[in-house]
Amino acid sequence: MPVWQRAAKPDTTPAHFFNADIIMTNITHLQHALTNLRTHLAANPTDIDALADLAVMLAQLGQTEQALAVLLPAVQQHPQHLGLQHNLAELYRNIGATDKAEQLFTALIYQQPLFVPAYQSLILILNTQLSTTQLTTEQRAELLSRLAIITNNMGNALLEAGQMQAAEAAYSEALQYWADYPSAHSNLSNVARLVGRISDAESHARKALALRPDFAEAWNNLGTALSEQGRCAEAISCYQRALAVNPNQLEAQHNAGSGSLFLQLYRDDLTSSQVVDAHKQWGESLRCPALPHTIPATDKIRVGFISADFREHSVMYFAEGLLAQLNRQEFELVCYANQTGEDYVTQRIKALPLLWRPVAALSDDALGEQIRQDQLHVLIDLSGHSKGHRLYALAKKPAPIIALWLGYPFTTGLPAFDYRLTDQWADPEAVAPHQHTEQVVYLQNQFNYRPHPNALPVNVLPALHNGYITFGSLNNVQKMNRSVVAVWSEILLRIPNSRLILQNKLLVDAGVAGRIRGLFEAFGVDTQRLEFRPACEYHLKTYNEIDIALDPFPFNGATTTCEALWMGLPVLSLAGDNSVARMGVSILSAVGLEQDWLAHSTDDYIALAQQHAAALDNLAALRAGLRERVANSQLCDDDAFTADFAACLKHMVAQKIGAYQ
Repeated sequence: MPVWQRAAKPDTTPAHFFNADIIMTNITHLQHALTNLRTHLAANPTDIDALADLAVMLAQLGQTEQALAVLLPAVQQHPQHLGLQHNLAELYRNIGATDKAEQLFTALIYQQPLFVPAYQSLILILNTQLSTTQLTTEQRAELLSRLAIITNNMGNALLEAGQMQAAEAAYSEALQYWADYPSAHSNLSNVARLVGRISDAESHARKALALRPDFAEAWNNLGTALSEQGRCAEAISCYQRALAVNPNQLEAQHNAGSGSLFLQLYRDDLTSSQVVDAHKQWGESLRCPALPHTIPATDKIRVGFISADFREHSVMYFAEGLLAQLNRQEFELVCYANQTGEDYVTQRIKALPLLWRPVAALSDDALGEQIRQDQLHVLIDLSGHSKGHRLYALAKKPAPIIALWLGYPFTTGLPAFDYRLTDQWADPEAVAPHQHTEQVVYLQNQFNYRPHPNALPVNVLPALHNGYITFGSLNNVQKMNRSVVAVWSEILLRIPNSRLILQNKLLVDAGVAGRIRGLFEAFGVDTQRLEFRPACEYHLKTYNEIDIALDPFPFNGATTTCEALWMGLPVLSLAGDNSVARMGVSILSAVGLEQDWLAHSTDDYIALAQQHAAALDNLAALRAGLRERVANSQLCDDDAFTADFAACLKHMVAQKIGAYQ
């Protein structure tokens, strides 16, 4: 065991008065450590962290005056050092000088609102006052209110640090002090949504609004809770209410603007023209002069990819292979990672021969300038209007060519975008120009799927031993609109004893599950025929219990469809009239299933389900050979897709820049 260990860095978690890192098992060890620390400081007198630790050790030895003699001048000389300030406040609290301690902790929180230890100590002081001081009713109410506000703010700091459970506990504690505190209810709404308790999120947001109807943040939180339940029209109304209260509420601005466009893709009550027009209107509001570009005079095409999803995410199931296989003799790659977390997929991508740029901390202007300075030929946006996008930075066109691919199955509406990469199955030539502000560039197939390396073997058709057909969907519950439920209910009603398995992370929430169950019940389905499952770590196993996968509409599945096919399940899909409603057309066509499994009306969808459910031998044979069929199809042909994508890049550059004709 070391006799002295440095306390945590002051810009993260400064040394606490009773810092576990430097508490020794006995006085002898502590005195020995103190001697070593003094020796260290004699050689390194500017080590302020060590000075903060010295004060802690002196205090632990009961040498309070000496500790104060170290801390007081040090705090005056280094007023921004959180460790020194915190230790001085803790020392005051320890010796009973609570007024001085309270003042210091309050100032420390004001200076650094994310510094959790100062909140904890201040709450201890105020709770002591609450229990030991004779207070008038008014004074008690004021102190309880202050405790609620401080505890709520500590919850915000904990949430910022990614400690969601601790943050939720803090918000709940704030309500113990002040039961009708709107901010605590609103914050509980936010954190409940983040951990998947959507019904609680809705409930707390509504409580906050009942207490304070003009609370913009609570309107925004309610909208987000509703959107995750698939109640998209209600959600958009909430975002608009938030902006009516506070036009400068940034999150509501996004959710009512770009965010609402994404929500429109889920809705069954809007026409394609209405959704396209909304995208165009939003894009026109951001029309602005393009930044000046310097075209690099190189033999290689310099291509940037921007995304918040360079991690284990559905986008990377399709994009990682391309990033790995693009010929570095012809292309230079830059990845703009708009994310804070990293995982094993991130590490694999960073190890590729490319330039990696973390950009989450950059402002829109700074990001645009970075892209401009990198002198790209082409920037590929993998996000569109999905979470974590940087469309506001791209609106100024920081690259000479900007194209959308993969992450958003629709037009962006943004004038700065030149192209959208898709295929003729999803975007037929007859309609594509009317549904895009971008020029459409056709790949042979827009998807290049890399199956999960640890996928289970395909099993025997479950219906052969169950004695009934099991349908299933592992899609996002936001796609479960009324039209989808109506059609799936009719399938269950027409096929005796058939079952339906739905699996999604939000189905752990009783309220969300209850709402969807209620929709099926309203269409006459016995809910005993439904099985709702929350997401699990290895969701592919669920496919071994399903005979036929059902694709929702108008927002088709993509990754879920590919995974189902790989696990041996044919997918029944409805061909719609725009990109998002024709992803099933792309995928089924790529594996040669479009003739038998693609419906062109809801009646056709129901009839096909009946037809296939009655042909178990055909289903069993298809299941047995489907993985091999998918593996040998366009959907999983890395080399062909990469060559096709490379040709599209060269075409775009030749068309727009002319340097590579």
